[in-house]
Amino acid sequence: MKKIVILLCIIGLILVPSTLSINISTSTKTKSSQNFNQENTILITEFGSNGSTANITEFDWGGNIIWQMTNLSSPHDAERLPNGNTLITEFGKTRLIEVNKAGDIIWEYRATGSTLLMDADRLDDGNTLISDYGVGRVIEIDNLGYIEWEITGLSRPMDAERLQNGNTLIVQAITEGRKTNFNGSVIEVDREGNVEWSITDIFNAPVDVERLPNGNTLVTEHVGGNVTEFDISGNVISKKPALYAPTDAERLENGNTLIAVNGAGRVIETDPSGKIIWLITDLLRPVDVEICSIQSPPTIEITNPKEGFFHIRDISLFKFGNKTIVYGPTNIKVNITTAVGVEKVEFFINDILEETIYGEKDSYKYKWAPIKCGTYKVKTTVYDNTGQNATDSLVLFKWRTHPILILTGTLLLFALLGN
Repeated sequence: MKKIVILLCIIGLILVPSTLSINISTSTKTKSSQNFNQENTILITEFGSNGSTANITEFDWGGNIIWQMTNLSSPHDAERLPNGNTLITEFGKTRLIEVNKAGDIIWEYRATGSTLLMDADRLDDGNTLISDYGVGRVIEIDNLGYIEWEITGLSRPMDAERLQNGNTLIVQAITEGRKTNFNGSVIEVDREGNVEWSITDIFNAPVDVERLPNGNTLVTEHVGGNVTEFDISGNVISKKPALYAPTDAERLENGNTLIAVNGAGRVIETDPSGKIIWLITDLLRPVDVEICSIQSPPTIEITNPKEGFFHIRDISLFKFGNKTIVYGPTNIKVNITTAVGVEKVEFFINDILEETIYGEKDSYKYKWAPIKCGTYKVKTTVYDNTGQNATDSLVLFKWRTHPILILTGTLLLFALLGN
């Protein structure tokens, strides 16, 4: 129980007097310095009050809700995955879940003992890196929950990040006996757990760390209210001070910084000088903020039969004006592009669903052999793993008379007309 009380203190749940709440509608913003709204959205995790449920909400840069997961038990971290799902650390239930756009849980991890899960990152190989505050460790698990790597003996790790060099960057609090003070450190460890780099003189409860593209390190100090950029030698490059209990900071591509200010119930964007140029308010204890790339919708194109050609089975013989004619059984083939994978592809004939193919395949086709000749509408639809879809359609004439008879009849007709 003492550990939980200490944790709540660190993440700012008992540090916010009611007089500091800001009553501004989430539709009220200052202007952003860059036109992000065409390419990005903002995913914000609200921890909520003690014992209450809270939300994870995706906003556009106008403050409009794009997607929301409600009734979570003290969520502490959320990450949008490449497949469009969202990875959520649900602190109140001591579990890690992956949910799809509909909010369905498609993967779950629960640990035993005094585990308190704070942060989780999905790695490129599909494993998941987890900061376990309660046990004092950072672990890497596979999709079945088996531990493939871990470092133990840590002091209250709040956040961890796997670096491109294979090392792991960890922010942790420092303990004195059985009591936790507000000191802390950032360490970079290799796969064997050896410390290769560190900043040990960080005070005021560091809770979040990010290695920047320039090699510097961005550290958020919760109690001291600082978001500080350090170089490789530990020198301070820039500092945004006097924030009220910040919990997370993300450096944007334009050089600005997006900060979750837990104590003030808002997320702000600051320029390099520290000036606030955008904000969203009336949040309930925001603890995490992420930038999400807007995924382009999939595309689909019917490649066989070819529009405006005469076909024998799957062979397009010659151009036939603006008419598409098919003789014999035909494979309806499509070409698909998607950034996040295929959920399913549907094939329709005259708006009647004939075939559904699920998942990733090398190719997508439907063998079609109707009995009756006549005009048909062929339609195909692809759904990607985020729920976006695209459709292509083609009107064709299905001919059952043998092509030799067709050509013979055509030649006879020309001969008679010539006479």
